[in-house]
Amino acid sequence: MTRLASLVLVVRNLAHALAVYEQGLGFTRVDEPSDVPSLGARHVFLRAENCLLELLEPHDETMPPGLFLRARGEGLFAMGVGVDDPGRARERLRSASVDVRGEAGRLFVRPGDAHGVLVEVGPRESAGSA
Repeated sequence: MTRLASLVLVVRNLAHALAVYEQGLGFTRVDEPSDVPSLGARHVFLRAENCLLELLEPHDETMPPGLFLRARGEGLFAMGVGVDDPGRARERLRSASVDVRGEAGRLFVRPGDAHGVLVEVGPRESAGSA
């Protein structure tokens, strides 16, 4: 069975987002905020009982999260999905004319094919783990 493993939200202000999701809604912080140079952003992971939430605050408008924020504003940027058989998922996606990137252990469906959201597909037991 498919499982939603993680969500990535692009936010303008990481401190405000932490106030909402950690303090207000009770998500548990996995680690302290840190920079992700490859994304031009600062991020933090939070855990709920059934999902990992990554808050991503861009500081480089030329990188994908920054481009997303500038074009669309805050919101859902990516999600991780765990499936029983990533190879089979790859075949089914390709048969539906979806461009799938990556290897069977870590597949990516680009936002153009996934209705504006980057989708990472991995094995059900490890998807979205931090």
